[in-house]
Amino acid sequence: MINDSNYREIVRKLVTETSRVSKGVNLQNIASKGEGERIRKCFVPSPDHLFIGADLSQAEPRVQAHIMWTKYNDNSLRQIFIDGQDLYTTMAMLAFDLPKEYCLDGSWYDPVSKAGGMVDTKDQAPPTAFFPRKMMKQGILALGYQQTERRFAETMNVPIEIANMVFEKFDKSFPSFKQMVQDTVQFMRENGYVETIFGRKRRFPEYKKLAREVKKNEPRLIELYRRRKREKNNPKIQAKIDKLRKKKAQLAAMEREAFNAVIQGSATSDIIKINGNRIARICMERGWKMVASIHDEIIIEVPIRDVTMETIGLFQDVMCNSVADIMTVPLKSDVVIMPRWMEEYKPEDWDFENCRPKMERRESP
Repeated sequence: MINDSNYREIVRKLVTETSRVSKGVNLQNIASKGEGERIRKCFVPSPDHLFIGADLSQAEPRVQAHIMWTKYNDNSLRQIFIDGQDLYTTMAMLAFDLPKEYCLDGSWYDPVSKAGGMVDTKDQAPPTAFFPRKMMKQGILALGYQQTERRFAETMNVPIEIANMVFEKFDKSFPSFKQMVQDTVQFMRENGYVETIFGRKRRFPEYKKLAREVKKNEPRLIELYRRRKREKNNPKIQAKIDKLRKKKAQLAAMEREAFNAVIQGSATSDIIKINGNRIARICMERGWKMVASIHDEIIIEVPIRDVTMETIGLFQDVMCNSVADIMTVPLKSDVVIMPRWMEEYKPEDWDFENCRPKMERRESP
């Protein structure tokens, strides 16, 4: 067991360990599109068995909503999940005060002409238009990683005025989100670690030392900027600037990682591990096999005779209710039946009596 008193000793042993052990196949690195999809389809269950897969839907925003509610008494994001609404469509409607038809996937809105519509690509929309739902989907990531409005505008290829509007509307609609990010980073600055909602720590032992070094180098960096302005095209000065800026970039990266460690660590690490432990025990009891845990997805192998709605419901319960005593936001999971990996059928598309699809296989999204 790793704790505050022994973690340095354990890390030291891990770093100095020279023996080599097999780590298995890293399925997480197999892409779900292109050539990766072809590779995934090579994974098939044992004879007379099928795969059943389940993933968590929008787990990270649900963790954010939980923290905003329990720590800041802000129900703005949580209520969307409680009502069972589409997250990004609802967020866009709230943030931009627009009707639903302008906030669906693929819908655009032009603040200049006050018109909107549905297109396949941005090129088909007016140059001053933006995609409200896509904006909110990217906006929640940008704000979580403390991205500036200018950087967001460049990433989304929109005017700075649109980016400013996104950030302003987001802050107004979800008032504690930015505070949650700032408090998480500040906690790491002061304590050298952050905790997931389940109490697991991610440590940043080098942060304080690097922060002192960056602060000490700040006057030197300012002077180098002045010299660069006077002595244009001096590669030696630029090299020194790049070296000092690299340390600032490392510091900023740690701060982004701190927030990510809390949100992603809680969602696709802690919750998935808890779910995985429970489904693994069920598999051992019933003679099934737990095949893989990939990001927010768990795949099991089940005999054809056990591919029933009862099994689907059990898997759904594992994914959604294993942490219900901690999470104040409902979890959602999509369960699919797979004759091979990536060949997915929803339960309503599966003929359980004859154990085959009701219709032609749908393409995976």
